[in-house]
Amino acid sequence: MMMKQQLSWARALAALALAGCPGPTAETSATNGSSTSDATTETGSTTDVTPTTSGGTSSTTHGTTGNPTEEIDPLPQGPVRAGVAVGYLTGPVGASMAGFGGRTVTNSTPWNHLLNGASGFYGLGTIKAMVIEVGGERLVVMKTPTMSSEHSLTEGTIEKLKALHDIDLTGRLITAATHSHHNLARYWRLPAPLGFVGADSPDEELIDRMTTAMADVIAAAVADLGPAQWGVAWNDDWDPDDEVYRDRRGENDPTYGKDARLTLLAVRRPDGTPMATVINFGMHGTVFDSPNELFTEDAPGGLEMKFEEAFFAAKGQPIFGMFAQSGGGDASPAGDGLGHPEPARIERVGHAAAPKILELYDAIEWRDEATLGVRSRRIDLTYSGIGYDDYPEFRNSQGGPYLWGGWQCKGAEGDVDDGNPATSMEGKPKNCMPLQGLLESLGETVPHGEVHQTYLTVARLDDFYMLTLPGEPTASVIEYARAGYEARAVDGMVFGYSQDHLLYLTQPDDWLQGGYESEMSLWGPLLAKYLVDGQMTVVDALIAGDGSPVWSEDSPSLSVGKSFEPRPLEASVDAPGLTSEPPMGIGRGETLRVAWNGGEPSLGEPRVTVQVDDGNGFVDVPSPSGWAGAALDNSRYHMLTHYAPVPEPNGKLLAERQQKWYVDWQVPADMPAGTYRLRITGRSFDGQATEDYALETAPFEVTFAAEHALTAVLAGGELTLDLVRPPPAYELVKTWPISGFRLLDPEVAAADPVHVRAPLTLTFIKDNLPVGDTYEVPYTPGVGHVFDFAATGLDPDQLFARVHLQGDVVPAFIEAAIAVP
Repeated sequence: MMMKQQLSWARALAALALAGCPGPTAETSATNGSSTSDATTETGSTTDVTPTTSGGTSSTTHGTTGNPTEEIDPLPQGPVRAGVAVGYLTGPVGASMAGFGGRTVTNSTPWNHLLNGASGFYGLGTIKAMVIEVGGERLVVMKTPTMSSEHSLTEGTIEKLKALHDIDLTGRLITAATHSHHNLARYWRLPAPLGFVGADSPDEELIDRMTTAMADVIAAAVADLGPAQWGVAWNDDWDPDDEVYRDRRGENDPTYGKDARLTLLAVRRPDGTPMATVINFGMHGTVFDSPNELFTEDAPGGLEMKFEEAFFAAKGQPIFGMFAQSGGGDASPAGDGLGHPEPARIERVGHAAAPKILELYDAIEWRDEATLGVRSRRIDLTYSGIGYDDYPEFRNSQGGPYLWGGWQCKGAEGDVDDGNPATSMEGKPKNCMPLQGLLESLGETVPHGEVHQTYLTVARLDDFYMLTLPGEPTASVIEYARAGYEARAVDGMVFGYSQDHLLYLTQPDDWLQGGYESEMSLWGPLLAKYLVDGQMTVVDALIAGDGSPVWSEDSPSLSVGKSFEPRPLEASVDAPGLTSEPPMGIGRGETLRVAWNGGEPSLGEPRVTVQVDDGNGFVDVPSPSGWAGAALDNSRYHMLTHYAPVPEPNGKLLAERQQKWYVDWQVPADMPAGTYRLRITGRSFDGQATEDYALETAPFEVTFAAEHALTAVLAGGELTLDLVRPPPAYELVKTWPISGFRLLDPEVAAADPVHVRAPLTLTFIKDNLPVGDTYEVPYTPGVGHVFDFAATGLDPDQLFARVHLQGDVVPAFIEAAIAVP
């Protein structure tokens, strides 16, 4: 949901009194990606890309010009080429987060306005791009970590691709926002005071940074183009027990529940090397609540990470997972069945989803060739055009039309009970807030580009079709779109939160039930149906293979960007350097903190990497995702990173400030024992020039915590080993976690002991001396660590089991007497 807090007209007017990007290091195919960290200028984006191809060749121009009058050849057919890339979009730390309305400003920075500024990040938001090419024509699907798509981002990215990379993707880009309520705001060009309800006021510098970052990732994916296969698969009831997500809209029960389908669209190399998969279903990014002050992708990000880690663990090859919303307008994240706190819960969502996604991925039937077609258009939205001249359900109590749209529509008190699905607004006054009056009260005119125009795309791959919807579609809308596909004997998916944003979208009968989703719409009961019907006419054209232009528009955009002066940099009072060190030793499950003086946030997020001494010096610990060249670091949900400047933010840029940062790392339950350190890299500004810095902490040992205990029980010739520790306490300072935030054991409740589920190395001790051989004991899900003791020939009397994790770099041992019940 775009605006979780329902705001009355009076409260919205009260908002009028309020006063008023970091870019990616882009990585291509997960098997061949590289990571760079180059300096940036004081005024531009923090975007760095050094793309690496995975067997393909890159090109920089293609396709048609996008002239609405052009005639193009019939849809191209032939071999498929594809490229993928990933980059990061989170900061600058201090900017506000979109999604929840009314976030009280307690952290006022140079980058936020009406909503609270972020004070750190829990993982960096990822931008992921998949480029599919057939016969010189291209389709790009770009997953973004934002609350929504918006034409400022869609069209801004296309323009940046032309200007910075000489790549023309006019009409060929589909944006897919994950709908996290905890990532960058200020990209929606609404009148500034309306930003109070969940988007904050628009900021052209942030839009520029965001679109630059997005264009750079797409350019890296284009550079990765090479021969590929593609395929789709879907499961119509993949989460029946609501382990991953659930229906949240009661007003339309029992007619509509959650959208129960999961759809995958994947690409791989012809030799079977995985590249990426779109993961299409509907789920809000609202595990964290509005007090949260950390940038995070919330449940969608946790799902992507745990899927990618599970994929690599199962197949030994990495993949990019790209979550893309479908009917998320009335679906909430689950993952709370075992009582875990918010950060661990986003991992639980991914843990529950990953095996189901893997199973569906294995069912994909791969194709080497395709017919490809893409059609995009900007349409005008009018009362008559949507169909209200012949439909009396979008009028005021005097019978007058909501000619320019209406907001906060609800039946008169007593007419409609939102808690009772048997009641409806049908045939009753709607009591909407006329958008014309609202816009004019804010000094705007109608038609307005953010309300009366929208951007739509349809794409075809053989008999599989993709259509976009500019807002938050509910399950009723997805069901209607699928019926349209079925009527045409084709298959397809729907991208919600795509290309543009018009708040909630419901079918007419669903809208008339009232409730939050109806109130948070702009064009009444018919808009969603009108959009889907229009998209189906484009599907019909693509089925026929006509030569219509890739891009067309009813009228030019009424909402365009403005020039801006980039914010100057704040100098660092102190040279980069550590201000605290880790302890000499730390147990698995415990949390360490390291602090340092660094640079101001607009220079980019500092990267904190875990390194281990492998016997020949310190090397990066590989990322559990298996991405080539990627390390275990604070870019994902392994660490919490905070910006704590002195003096504290006051909404103003200072000439200089103490640019202080710290990171909290909770050591995983199965972290191999050994000697580690953290390496911190970033950029700083001394008042004259920017510079890269690199800091290394003192070494520290990872071992068992004092609370760890081993039991060894012998029965029926089998020895069962169980290695556990009590769950670390979940602690908060203000609104952010400082310990106990990781999902150490996904199979137990938050209050239950944490079990080590990694393979063990087992030896035996008797009379303080080793006896017998050394054995490897794997972990079997649902069974545990079970070992055939009878095969050892040892006498269990007075015998001790001694184990360490098989993956230990320097073994850390724990012992227990063998118990024979």
